[in-house]
Amino acid sequence: MNTNAKLATLATVLLMASVWAYANSTSRGDRFQRGQLLLPNLILDEVATIKIVKGDEVTTLEKRGEAFTVSEAHDYPATNESVNRVFRDLVRIELEKEVGRGADLAADLEIDPPTDDTVEVTLMNSTAQEMVNLRIGTSVPDASGRYIQRLDVDDAPIYVTTGGVFLSTDSSAYLKKEIVDHSQADVRRVQGPDFEIAAEDPESSPRLQNVPAGQKEKTIETNKVKSILTRLSFDTVFLADDVEVSDLRFDRDLRVDLQDGSSYVLSVATRDDRSFLRIRGAHGLDRVEIALDTPEEELREKADQLGRADEIKEFNAFHASWVYELSSFAADKLKLTRADLLEDDADG
Repeated sequence: MNTNAKLATLATVLLMASVWAYANSTSRGDRFQRGQLLLPNLILDEVATIKIVKGDEVTTLEKRGEAFTVSEAHDYPATNESVNRVFRDLVRIELEKEVGRGADLAADLEIDPPTDDTVEVTLMNSTAQEMVNLRIGTSVPDASGRYIQRLDVDDAPIYVTTGGVFLSTDSSAYLKKEIVDHSQADVRRVQGPDFEIAAEDPESSPRLQNVPAGQKEKTIETNKVKSILTRLSFDTVFLADDVEVSDLRFDRDLRVDLQDGSSYVLSVATRDDRSFLRIRGAHGLDRVEIALDTPEEELREKADQLGRADEIKEFNAFHASWVYELSSFAADKLKLTRADLLEDDADG
């Protein structure tokens, strides 16, 4: 065999070997391995829409800037924790085994067609291109796993997950329900409809004013009033012009002044056994004067004041659009009167 023939034969052998090696590596890559992830290559930073559907329940999370909002709640902000929980639960889905393909199997496992118990998850990027579409079917009898299938992958098999997969389809579970959070120690004064709680001097705690002889402050109740801004949260949120709340009369105000000079006015309306809140902030800062010889400590203080004034401005710009329905626990604090804050003084 001449040299050229030998080289041609060698080239053919090398080509066949490379084809075999590629095919073998591909088949190894496609071969199922227990414990492998369902979504190993998901790039979370590219996800701009999360849609979770179960029967008639739908939650759509849309990325606005750096945060997500809940479409079903008129784009009210979602908590970072709830969105991160969805991402975490998706990327951690491990597969126990492959169970097969086919329409009959998918129907038996409540994957296709979906039932009221099927959970479907769709992830899209900022250009509305589908990144992931999967369905979670029935639970595995006598085990914690769920049957699951990707619909965005051609001829994808149905798998059993290693553990349970739980994704809430209740849109309210994703809402950022905390309106404001200031500790009781931050409160300088509270002005209610018929009472005032105020500190006598900067070093003392706020107390109920004008307590009549023979009575004393009921501290358990006044502490409730002073803590009204501590993790103040809502149950349900409405746009301010929603027909369900647009005709409410917010005729009861509670003003809370803080140590930093800012304040909040909480306006309450009631209908039947339900209580609703509108809230706005205020800051007494009109302008800040700075001279060349202003001490550094004073400059920092003025910077804090300006920052706080900006916070209040942003707070009002956002919350002016919303009406909040409160839990009875929060509403009861706002409904306390002077009579509720007094008790007989046995020693008086």
